[in-house]
Amino acid sequence: MMDYFKIYPQAIYLYPDAPRQLTGLLHYQLEQYGCFYKSRTCSVSLVKDESLGGKWSIVAEEFEAGNSTFTGFMEALNYYMIGVLGVDPFEEIERGQKASVNVHFNDVLFDVESRQIVKIPKAKSKSRLSA
Repeated sequence: MMDYFKIYPQAIYLYPDAPRQLTGLLHYQLEQYGCFYKSRTCSVSLVKDESLGGKWSIVAEEFEAGNSTFTGFMEALNYYMIGVLGVDPFEEIERGQKASVNVHFNDVLFDVESRQIVKIPKAKSKSRLSA
């Protein structure tokens, strides 16, 4: 795992904005060379494409979207929410269960090398909580 740069997703908050679209905020933290140096918030939208069987994807609305590492992070986050967590924000809102969807990411980080969301190693997880 590359140790010089990591992205730690913290939470995503989404609410209906337009038909087939949710809008919200993604909170994440950046680590560079072992030091947490920035907590960030990025505007995002989830767009549902009916022509692709209702598949949705998270789209960053800010400058980070042009950064190749951040683009990989967003792709990994899409997969993690759908494939690992099994979260479908549109389904939850359409069933009338919720007016908004909040997803918290616990003890995971974006590994730049594998381009996947992975569990934080135990030693890192404990030291991060005390920081």
